Amino acid sequence: MQNQEKQFIGVIAAEANSMEQRQIIKGVIEEAQACGEAVVVLSNVYNPYEYDYALRLENDIYKLIFSPQLRGLILIEESFINENIRQILRNLLHRRQDLPVVAIGIYIDELDFGNVSFLNTDDREDMKFIMRHLMDDHGMRKIDILTGFEGNPAAENRVAGYREVLEEHGVPFDPARVHYGDFWFSSGERLAKRYLSGELALPEAIFCTSDHMAFGLLDVFLKNNIRVPEDVAVTGYEYVYERIYHSPLLSTYQRARNEMGRAAVTMLRKKIAGEEPDFHPPAGIWIPGASCGCHPSPEQLNTELETLRTNQLYEKWNVLGTLEQQLTICSSLDEFIAVLGKHNYWVRWVQNMFLCLFENWYDTDSDTPAGLLTCRSVMPWNDWQKPITCDRYDFSALYAYSPENSVHYYLPLFFEKHFFGYYVLEYHAPDAYDDVFRNWMKSISIGLNFLCMKNDIRTLLQCQNLSEQHDSLTGLYNKRGFESALSAKISADPTPVYAIAIKIGVLQNDLSPETQATMSDLLQKTAEVLRTTGSQNNICGRTGTQTFVCAGFPCETDEHCERICLKLRAVMIHQAGLTENIGMESMLLSWTRMEPDTAPEKVIEILDSKLAESTAVLASQKKLPHAGILFSVRNQLYRSGALTADAVCKKYVFSAGYFRQIYRDCFQISFHQDVITARISQAIYLLSTTVLSISSIAEQCGYEDCNYFLRQFQKVTGMTPGQYRRQI
Repeated sequence: MQNQEKQFIGVIAAEANSMEQRQIIKGVIEEAQACGEAVVVLSNVYNPYEYDYALRLENDIYKLIFSPQLRGLILIEESFINENIRQILRNLLHRRQDLPVVAIGIYIDELDFGNVSFLNTDDREDMKFIMRHLMDDHGMRKIDILTGFEGNPAAENRVAGYREVLEEHGVPFDPARVHYGDFWFSSGERLAKRYLSGELALPEAIFCTSDHMAFGLLDVFLKNNIRVPEDVAVTGYEYVYERIYHSPLLSTYQRARNEMGRAAVTMLRKKIAGEEPDFHPPAGIWIPGASCGCHPSPEQLNTELETLRTNQLYEKWNVLGTLEQQLTICSSLDEFIAVLGKHNYWVRWVQNMFLCLFENWYDTDSDTPAGLLTCRSVMPWNDWQKPITCDRYDFSALYAYSPENSVHYYLPLFFEKHFFGYYVLEYHAPDAYDDVFRNWMKSISIGLNFLCMKNDIRTLLQCQNLSEQHDSLTGLYNKRGFESALSAKISADPTPVYAIAIKIGVLQNDLSPETQATMSDLLQKTAEVLRTTGSQNNICGRTGTQTFVCAGFPCETDEHCERICLKLRAVMIHQAGLTENIGMESMLLSWTRMEPDTAPEKVIEILDSKLAESTAVLASQKKLPHAGILFSVRNQLYRSGALTADAVCKKYVFSAGYFRQIYRDCFQISFHQDVITARISQAIYLLSTTVLSISSIAEQCGYEDCNYFLRQFQKVTGMTPGQYRRQI
């Protein structure tokens, strides 16, 4: 029977598969099961350092905290390393101030709601233990410390513990021995190189406040014949189960993560009961290695090796197996679940797994999950069980066939902008899945997307291809077709051939569906521009995702080819709407002249190389001061032509001299000259695409004096507007 009155403790984690989070969660489960509490764990899958728009839907998993079946939350807040995801979480927790919450990790002011209590190990006491070990057990006095970001509360608290032990031993604190980093390998590598260069003298010991920083030090020292611990001792902190990959074996300190998990349950239960929670930070344990002069424990080392061997076995199955391929060829959901069930042993020590999909999971046009969830166990021995239909917030529904003390991990299933539902793992003992399970989740999401495609005629039409030599989106040649057609043209024509390349969307990193739709539209418009502004002898192809190449323009000289490039640039800016969509700077052009014996592949290679050089220049421009403002100003200038330096300076509070200087530094052209170039660009567009008179074009481009327009046009292009119209 489904127990609709069942209440749960929710655990909110990011990337719950990581070793640190698993240790905490195991402690939570151990204590919860001992107290008769039911637990659900909500976690994303990827948790990147930099926010990735393509992964935004995975964080919808945290909306499940609105379930009325939750009686309290345990937040592993230190696992959320991305500020965007932290803000999402803060906004959700702000709306759930009716629930008692225990946050594990350092105090965060933005989470200090009235219902939130914080707990953490005592970093300072942990540091004091390690320092006393170095000073009392090994007699060391010259000790450097490598900590995290300067000003970071955790990093500074660890320095405080280091300083306190120095002073209690009568050793003056020397700020020059404190080195700041980022808790990662790179910090240790940089510090090691400073010692090697002679910039810093080697101390007796280097105390790293994270294992990863210590690993960076050890790796560089090993390559450069610095003996550890004979020349310098090294210690770590955290114990992340990776020290077997570095030499010598790191001496480190394991934080009391399991004990924190247990304490969080105790504290939360007191808050639920209306009692005042108390907490005494638990002490961790010293993990001896060989990097400080100690001797590693054989039992501890054997445990690590067994863990690594087990992980390697599961990695081999998941990375080298064919699960993803088998899922993509499934034609029904029954086949899909059967494939998952056949590979169930790939997920480490799991007792049950559920595929929970929304009613409209297959509707690729829907942006919002609708209706109820239908959950099916994928385990082959559970194929007799009926599907479970429930509301997304009904955690108790999955207990229809599960033991009361089981723990369920909810993970998001999504692909681009489409949210399929959840994949739920069930454990009966205090356990959790590991890193390699992310391959499993990726395979399921890709497989579900393939199922959608097979059942969606619209998708099938979008994915059709015209032929092996044509691009389905634009109708032009693809790379293979372009090379074949160009080869035939070169062999039939002994005269040099000019080729022009256009690249769209340079340095565009936004993967949102809206941006992708805009890019698709621009690619089609670019193809249309090439068809309508070229000649009958042109050979045009889409040779890359964002690159087009046209060969066979009737150019007589290099100067003539340059004028055609000006025409293409003007038409693209004004007809394709670059300034309104992605910015005119996101389009680059290059050209080359081909001699009769030039191979088509070489032509594309030359043009791609020129585009790469232009891209590098653009990237450097984007890094200049006020680049965002300057590119915005330039796009507005080319869009309207009616923009003055005074108006820009007033809007952005620049002095006139400073604005002119930074504009020239960025674009290698003065603002005044660029105003002229923008007007002439509009004139070229109108000359190329309309039958307007020269005087009408001059007026539309902002020239009251037609003769003045003629002089400026000839100065820029080398010919009069009439000559330009006739030639181009």
